[in-house]
Amino acid sequence: MYRAIARSFGPAADVVRVEPYQPDPPGPGEVWVRMTAATVNPSDLVTISGAYASRTRLPLVPGFEGVGVVERTGPDVGTLAVGDRVLPIGSPGAWQRIKRTEARWCFPVADGLTDAQAATSYINPLTAMRMIEEHVFPGRTRHVAVNAAGSATAAMLARMLHRRGVSAIGLVRGDPGAPGRAEAPWAAVLSTGRADWHEELRRRTGGRGPDVAFDAVGGAEGERLALTTAPGGRLVHYGLLSGRPLPADLTARRPDLGLHLFWLRAWVHAADPADVRRALRAAGELVRSGDAATRVQARFPLAEIGTALRAAVERGRDGKVLLEP
Repeated sequence: MYRAIARSFGPAADVVRVEPYQPDPPGPGEVWVRMTAATVNPSDLVTISGAYASRTRLPLVPGFEGVGVVERTGPDVGTLAVGDRVLPIGSPGAWQRIKRTEARWCFPVADGLTDAQAATSYINPLTAMRMIEEHVFPGRTRHVAVNAAGSATAAMLARMLHRRGVSAIGLVRGDPGAPGRAEAPWAAVLSTGRADWHEELRRRTGGRGPDVAFDAVGGAEGERLALTTAPGGRLVHYGLLSGRPLPADLTARRPDLGLHLFWLRAWVHAADPADVRRALRAAGELVRSGDAATRVQARFPLAEIGTALRAAVERGRDGKVLLEP
């Protein structure tokens, strides 16, 4: 059997290779999960690049998201049984044929989901759900801005906010009218390539700026978005697509601004497992309803990992890339 592995940091297509391996037998509380589909996410690519080198151990089998079937169990795995269809979360390692993992991190797949739906029902849907639950308040939040608006998470945010009656404005680096933008119910889409985009954002939010801003970019764009947020507003920073952090003095320059870092992994590891199970079930329902649906641009066998990663980088706006280990 085979796995994808990175032994150094760098561009994913350059440093990730496929190699044969033999997983160790599952020990107490562990299972083998035979992966049937795994997602290539921006968070995977950013991690492989070395942006989080201080908390990433090499060699690394990437893949934070995927779906599979329990193939073998060790002792003391509770009710988990061979043949159960699960989401093995809580650690990387989805980009391989067999993932040996702790049974406590294997959650049931919501009923009626295909492999493609199940493999994309965790990171983006749960991130959008949790950020809205924690930071968007009925009757108080009128305007929200979301950068990287061409991303899957941003589209989910737009659809979920629309259902709550909240105006969501998307920010993109390229053409606001590019194909795919209309798939999400944005009140407007602005290009951050324009020098005056922040002024236009203020104009479209009644002159105040957005009450809440979701930042997946960081760097100069995240900084400008923070400075454009309404007095007493919130910036929720949940991604680092630019590879650059927000400036360290941001809160000193905007002491009124609530700066919140959202890291899904932190919530998942701190939450009660029953709460995680309920959240994943709700996310699965949102996937099935379409509010958290993800467009898949292509599927590749693990042997074609280089081609798959290049497609994810070069054509990410066309949808997710799935690996079929």
